[in-house]
Amino acid sequence: MNNQRLTVLVPSLLDNHFPLLKYAFQSKDYDIIMLQNDSKNLQYLGLQYAHNDMCYPLILIVGQTLDTLQNNSYDLDNTVFLMAQGGDNCRGSNTIHLMRKALKSAGYNIPVISLNFVGLENNSKFKVDIPMVFKSITAIMYGDILMLLKNQIEPYEISKGETKKRVLKWYNTLKSEILNTKYLHKDRLSKNFQSIIDDFKTIPCDFTRKTIKVGIVGEIYTRYCHIGNWNVEEFLLNQGCEFMVNGFSWYVLYYIDTHLNEDNPLKYGYMFAKRYFETIQDILVQTLRKNGFKCLDTYSNFKNKSFKYFYSECNVAEGWLISAEICNLSLNGYKKILGLQPFGCMANHVCGRGVYSSLQRKLKDTQIVSIDYDASGTEVNVRNRIKMLLDF
Repeated sequence: MNNQRLTVLVPSLLDNHFPLLKYAFQSKDYDIIMLQNDSKNLQYLGLQYAHNDMCYPLILIVGQTLDTLQNNSYDLDNTVFLMAQGGDNCRGSNTIHLMRKALKSAGYNIPVISLNFVGLENNSKFKVDIPMVFKSITAIMYGDILMLLKNQIEPYEISKGETKKRVLKWYNTLKSEILNTKYLHKDRLSKNFQSIIDDFKTIPCDFTRKTIKVGIVGEIYTRYCHIGNWNVEEFLLNQGCEFMVNGFSWYVLYYIDTHLNEDNPLKYGYMFAKRYFETIQDILVQTLRKNGFKCLDTYSNFKNKSFKYFYSECNVAEGWLISAEICNLSLNGYKKILGLQPFGCMANHVCGRGVYSSLQRKLKDTQIVSIDYDASGTEVNVRNRIKMLLDF
């Protein structure tokens, strides 16, 4: 590679956050491109270069990456792939090694660099500066509020598609702030939260329309990415459901709380980031609630409330966060819960499915159904399991 600006290709992960997050990392050195190709052939292409026993999201990421390279003309001398790594003891931590092997096998000599906060891949780690951190926090919070509003308004909209148009409008409005401002004061964020809500409240809706309320939890890729969950949100909408997916900021705070605050040389920096994040999250939660929208408690209250129903210190991947979200979703009126996970995901099977029966006994009238996604699975079986939950 020479010293020209790098094109950084980032595989899909967060449908509602990546359209803004990409601007947090845009710089004079990096041109960030979030991959959007989502054809059904991705898993078949991925299986040509990844073993079928690998985590299903990894297979999809390999397929999406290779499909992108085969159908676009990038300057490969100045192109890299950016992979986020959690550093957990699960198959997901092998993503970057799998990608390098797959690219080499497919004939592409493209660097794969790592975005992580636990000291992995130090020689190739994506360089994140302080302004990027604050911009990414801003982007995540904006992504959360847009996602939460969309999911609570779209099932009741009178003119189909109006809510999605409003989301796109705000993506375009907010991107300039993220690009051009190093640090957004909390008062400015609070004002923007209210402006977004005021705009969404003008969407004509029929709130007398009867819906089934469904909560969605599980592994991060299958929960937040439509490729990984086979468009489960669109299916639920067509079934007359209102659904809630908890904001991504809760996952980030869980990760800082459980992964970064112990024996880490940057411990105090992460503690500051956690406090700042929770301050903004509290503004988000209070602004939504005072305007009549639902939102789970801020992270600390969310954690304490859930531990009244179960207790776990398991922090592998999503760990205890899965059960915590089930508890809080149920307490907020979402009594039908879908647990989405890749087949064989140990974190989800132990910390999720392993405690479902216990949670159902403790949480009155709550029903939980787990959905496994795998290259050998079928859409018919997945849809039938969802309908079983809706009809029960």
